[in-house]
Amino acid sequence: MEPTFAPLETDRLILRAMTLDDAEDLAERRSDTTTALYQAWRAPYPVERARELIAEITSRPGPVPGHWYQLAVVRRRDDKVLGDVGLHLSGNGKTAEVGFTLHPWARGQHYATEATARLVDYAVFDLGVHRIEASTHPHNIASVRVLERIGFMAEGIRREAYWVDDEVSDDAIYGLLARDWRARREQD
Repeated sequence: MEPTFAPLETDRLILRAMTLDDAEDLAERRSDTTTALYQAWRAPYPVERARELIAEITSRPGPVPGHWYQLAVVRRRDDKVLGDVGLHLSGNGKTAEVGFTLHPWARGQHYATEATARLVDYAVFDLGVHRIEASTHPHNIASVRVLERIGFMAEGIRREAYWVDDEVSDDAIYGLLARDWRARREQD
C-alpha cells in the first residue's frame, strides 16, 4: 500500500511516511549497538526485519488506535534520513505514546527534540489526543533530556517492568497533557 500520510514539517525537518526504500537505513540505525542499548530490539537488526516492520506500518494510512506508526525524520536541506519518530495511539485514541531514534551521527543537534515536538503538535492539534506518554530506560539521559525540553514531566519508575528477550530493566515514565502543551505553544 502506498503511504497516504501527509508529511509533517518543521524549519529543518520533514517527518514522512516510511517506504520500503528506508529498510536498509532503518536496519543500519537499529544495528548500531549504542542505539539498540535502551531499545526493544537487539543488534544486529536484519534488513529483512526492517522490511517486515515497514510493510506492517505502511499497511495503514496513518496512525490508528492500537498500533505504532513510525515516520522517517528527514533533513530538509539534503533529504538525508536522520532517524525516525513513532506514535502509538491507545485503543480509544485519547492517549498516545511517542518514541524517537536517530543515527548516532545525527544526535546532539536537537533533531530529536524538534521532530518529537512536531509529532506532539500533530497528536494534540490534529488527532485530539488528551495525554502523551513516553518511557525510557532511566539511564538513557539523552532521551530524558529530549523529553524534558519538550515539557514532559517525570511521573515515576516502573521497577523491572521492561523486558527485552530475557533481560529486564526499570522503565522511566514521562507524561504530557494536551492542555499543558497548548499553553506552552501559546507562549512560544
